[in-house]
Amino acid sequence: MSEATEAAQRFIEATVTDLNRLADVYADRVVIEMPFAAPLFPVVREMTRDELRTQFTRAGRPRYTGVSDVRLHETAAANTAVLEYRLHGVTAEDEREFTLDYVMVITTRDGQIVHSRDYSNLVQAAQAMGTTEQLIAALSSTN
Repeated sequence: MSEATEAAQRFIEATVTDLNRLADVYADRVVIEMPFAAPLFPVVREMTRDELRTQFTRAGRPRYTGVSDVRLHETAAANTAVLEYRLHGVTAEDEREFTLDYVMVITTRDGQIVHSRDYSNLVQAAQAMGTTEQLIAALSSTN
């Protein structure tokens, strides 16, 4: 099993069990790209592990309850893997259930994620985060 695949497995396990531990899967500095996240979220962010930990554990954030349909794909590079998964959770404000589909391409160094490119459905994310109205407004004002 490659370094990246091992990191991907740790990522999946920590996503539901311990968001503090999830931050530890990442390197001290990480670049996270989310090409489909605009206009609600930044497309590229460079963050520290501590900034990620704060983001993962902040109040008012949805709670993740499970992960399913996990597929790990090794690549020709031992430090790169592709991870597909379905994330289940409940919203913070009314505990409404949601599902988010993800594909991540991760690059690791010394067993920690240094770069990820995350692909998800922006509409699903807006529904889960309670930002559907902001998404509609942002899309309506786009030229």
